[in-house]
This record gives sequence, C-alpha cells and structure tokens, in this order.
Amino acid sequence: MALVTLILFFLLAAANAENGIFRAAMIRRHTETGAINFTQAAHQSRHRLSMLASRLNKKTLSRVVDAKTPLTEDGKAGVYDMEISIGTPPQKLTALADTGSDLIWGKCGTCSSCEPKGSPSYYPEKSSSFSKLRCFVPLCTALMSESDVSCGDGGAECNYIYSYGLEKDSHHYTQGYLANETFTLGGDTVPASAAPPCRREATALAPASSDSALNVTGFSYCLTSDASKKSPLLFGSGALLKGSGVQSTPFISEPDPSYYSVNLQSISIGDVTTPGTGYSGIVFDSGTTMTYLTDPAYTQAKAAVLRQTNLARAPDRDGFEACYQSPSNGRLAMPSMVLHFDGADMALSVKNYFVDMGDGVVCWFVQMSPSVSIIGNVMQVDFHVLHDVNNSVLSFQPAN
Repeated sequence: MALVTLILFFLLAAANAENGIFRAAMIRRHTETGAINFTQAAHQSRHRLSMLASRLNKKTLSRVVDAKTPLTEDGKAGVYDMEISIGTPPQKLTALADTGSDLIWGKCGTCSSCEPKGSPSYYPEKSSSFSKLRCFVPLCTALMSESDVSCGDGGAECNYIYSYGLEKDSHHYTQGYLANETFTLGGDTVPASAAPPCRREATALAPASSDSALNVTGFSYCLTSDASKKSPLLFGSGALLKGSGVQSTPFISEPDPSYYSVNLQSISIGDVTTPGTGYSGIVFDSGTTMTYLTDPAYTQAKAAVLRQTNLARAPDRDGFEACYQSPSNGRLAMPSMVLHFDGADMALSVKNYFVDMGDGVVCWFVQMSPSVSIIGNVMQVDFHVLHDVNNSVLSFQPAN
C-alpha cells in the first residue's frame, strides 16, 4: 500500500478554485477482526507528536535533515486512508488523510529504496498532465520555511527534503522535487494549480499558501465509530454543517499558523473543572490517533480522572497513566469529560476518551506532551467537524 501524505488544505483549495463540491471517503486502518490496535496506535501517535513538534523548532528540523531515515508503514494503528488517483490517465494510490501536514507526496517510479517495499508508485512520464515546478515560484519558496529546498537543473527543478520526526525517531522523511499534477478523488477530477513532486524517490505537492486567492471555503469530515465502515470527507460548500447542535470556535495562530489550532479554555472531568491549553493552542489532527495535553492541563485533568473513577486500577502501560480493570458487566461508569473552547463546549462520549487496550484493561486515551497539544481522531469520532478556512473557524456537532 503506497502512502501519500494528503494535504486536505491543498486539495480543498484546488477544488474550490474550480467552484467544485467534492466528496471522498476515509477508511480507518484496523486489524482483521475490525478492532484497532491501540498499543500500536500509541506508538504511531508518539511519532506524529514528534513530527508536529519538530516543525515548531527549526533547530530540531535541521538535525533531522542531517540524520534522515526513510518513512515506514505505520500498520493497523488507527489512522485514516483514502484512495486518490494522480495523473492523466489516473494512477491509483492510497493516501493518509492528515490535517496536521501541508505537503502531498507519493512514491515515484520504481524507487527500490522507498518504503513500503513493493507498493504502487506514481510514474510521471506516463501522465500527460505532469509538469515540474520551477524554483523560486511562490509555492517553492513557501516550502522553504518548512523544509530544506534547493534548485536543480538550472532552476527548472524545486528539490526538497521534508522531515516528519525528531532525530531520535527511526523514520519519517520524504525527498523529491515539486510538480504540477491533476488529482482524482471520489470520482471527481481536481486540476492541481500547485504541485506534487517526483524525485527519483518521491512525489510531493507544495503547500497551498495562497488560500485567499483560491477562494477556499472549507472542508469537513465525520469519523465513524465503526472501524469497518467508511467516513465521509467533504470539500467546498457541501462541507457546511446543518441542523441543531452546531458549535463554533475561532482558529488561533498558536502554536503555529499552519496548524488547525483552537483555544481550549478548560476541561470538565465529572464535577471538576481543570485548566485547558488556552492561547498556547490545541491542534485538531486527523492523522494522530491519541489525544495529547501539555502541562498543567494534562496533570490536573489526569488527577481529576483518577479521583473520580471507581474501578480497580491496572498497571500503567505504553505511556498511559490512568488504566483500569474492565468491569465484568462491560459498562464503563467513567466521569464525564467536556472540552470547553472559546465559545463552544464539546461533550464527549466515554468511547472518545477511554479505550479497550486488551487483556481486560481500559485506559484514559490521553497522554502528556512536552511541546504541542493535539486532539486526536479517537476524540473526534462521531462528531461532524468542519474546518471553515475562509472564516478561520472550526465548527462541530454530534453525529451518528
């Protein structure tokens, strides 16, 4: 299975540039039994956390470039895939749906050194709509703030190295050159006004930084709790939320304006209210399974969970510090959890913040972050989440 980091923001921009409304489907990776391996998801989420943190620290990013290692398959770890096609005629690939990244890339050509081995590739020489992106055009220069960019072939080629993790990680970088190309998703063709790459090893699309010029409106998704079913992904005017229960909160620029971050003012655990992340921000990220909180938000919320959960404690595991023996009747009588944003309250179901780790153990699916706070995709399940890019607002409503 080829992996492509899917820039939802870019595809949205390209779609709306044509005044289109597009619908696609997100498919959650899971085991053959339909369950999610939450232990593996915890490991994958830690890699995601380090990637997001590294982009906030240019010094860390430079160390990654010097110590780069290849991207590897994350397995059945609770992330979401979707099928896309690139080129004319279309060449089918599987993409990782990821609102925490701003680069689209795919494996290019035979690339014997690329991971995962033997997965489908995109062949630019077989596409009539492929063209290289020249150096110093706006999309190439925009990528310079995110990665190591250089000019090749006398300025006719925008080469890049884009890192996804900290130096201690065992994977996460892509290397290639930028190009213009056409995408097909959900049966709809999206003419790309900005780029994918192909190096000898990778293909990438540059970040769509000119959102106002492209008349971006928004995109939304609704992540189903049934891992065997598809989750809808909507672009353009079709993404708008309707009906009752819609709440909205403004995007903020922290921890980085390229992330979809909001102000989490406080957290209610049962009858206790604890501090949130405030204007330090918390990122809504579909590519991270777990939820992360920085201190003091994490420590105080965890203490409230421990004080108000009347189940037998189980040993901590995989970084989880609030684990319990599953009750014999299968009913998790856990304290309620509500996220209080600026102008909006997100009342969670127990399945959004407690998960079955196997072996008769359930854990609070939140861990401490030393750098950036993230609302992962498990906490977003059974909510319709809208990213209103034009109005800089995130909206949500409970959904079945």
